[in-house]
Amino acid sequence: MEREHLILNYIQNEEQTTQRQIAGETGLSLGSVNLLLKRMIKKGLIKIERLNARTIRYILTPYGLAEKSKLTYRYIKHSYAQITRLASAVEKLLEKIQVGKGEVIYLYGPQNEVFEVLNLVLSKGKINHVYITDDIRPPEPSPQIVIIVWDLPDEEKFAPTYRVVNLLKELR
Repeated sequence: MEREHLILNYIQNEEQTTQRQIAGETGLSLGSVNLLLKRMIKKGLIKIERLNARTIRYILTPYGLAEKSKLTYRYIKHSYAQITRLASAVEKLLEKIQVGKGEVIYLYGPQNEVFEVLNLVLSKGKINHVYITDDIRPPEPSPQIVIIVWDLPDEEKFAPTYRVVNLLKELR
């Protein structure tokens, strides 16, 4: 379903395209795109219009638009549930590590969706936090310093010198 959603989104924006372009933009193989397009045409999600001997235009049918909307809704609902689960895990983690007033939490990891949720929860809770990188290191180790990581190899960069908590382990 997710692969169909990718194709339906692309076709809605680019009706005059090729299977090769769809494959390139969606990250799917050309064979997968061909198979999925045939399946979606059979289901009535897409219809084709031959513009000339070499060019085909893909058009979303009303049923295809409705199905795309359903898939988008499911995707948003699933994403929201994941974000809520992650935010809850961050809140439980903060309770577990018992960060006191004046303490700073250091965040280390890729600036991705996990970072955004961490940043949001920490800001909402008015907890001092600093994003660190390989160039920006935390101060000398002390019991008050907590480093939160969310990429498994990153934990090893600071442990056992610092108090390191891996958010991914807390999600299990």
